[in-house]
Amino acid sequence: RRCSILQRFISFASGRHERLGEGSMVKLLSDDMMRKIFAFSQGWELANAGPNMTFNPECNTVDILGGSKGTILSTVSFSHGVHAWEIKVADMRTLCIGVAEKPVNPRSLADKWLGEIGYAISVSTCSGGTGFLWSKEQLGTATVRGFNPGQRVVLVLDMEDRSLDYFLDGVRVGQAFAKLPPGPLYPAASNGFDKAFCRGVRLDLEVPIPHDYFRQRDIRRQEERRQDGP
Repeated sequence: RRCSILQRFISFASGRHERLGEGSMVKLLSDDMMRKIFAFSQGWELANAGPNMTFNPECNTVDILGGSKGTILSTVSFSHGVHAWEIKVADMRTLCIGVAEKPVNPRSLADKWLGEIGYAISVSTCSGGTGFLWSKEQLGTATVRGFNPGQRVVLVLDMEDRSLDYFLDGVRVGQAFAKLPPGPLYPAASNGFDKAFCRGVRLDLEVPIPHDYFRQRDIRRQEERRQDGP
């Protein structure tokens, strides 16, 4: 509820309003303050955060404490187009990042980890640099290169191909998931099934698409067409 009120306020403070006449504009706050508020609203969804989560509004980060599971979604979702976002973590034992649909009962996010309800790249500092791909549909897991606190992790959600690509420090690691549901899908994060901690998890939405993403996508599409045959 706090987030929806904030988003309505931002819309009012920076938009056009029929009640005030056609073409009217309202500017309640300075551009600098609006940029700060907008960045805060385009982050983690506060309304359905679990009791094991604490927020640092100055840094727009969330801490997920150990001892219980919990998943948090972003304030925005995607059903069309190609979108990229960046996630950074200050400290962790286990962190899962990826996408999820919003459950019918969002309160259920408070006792689930991302691999149970969505599509997760799960990385632990105890896994020797290896990450694991979990999804709610699969019985087994695949492995992928992991990441460490402080590294720049970018995920690219392609709703045209319904896929999720994983980039680490500007280099494409690979396609984490394909055949995703049609959405809407939310950027998401959680601790793991081990109920470990992760601190200072920051979400920056709508960062630039990696420069060679579309070229690589075209190559993959051509290869898939060759494999399918005439």
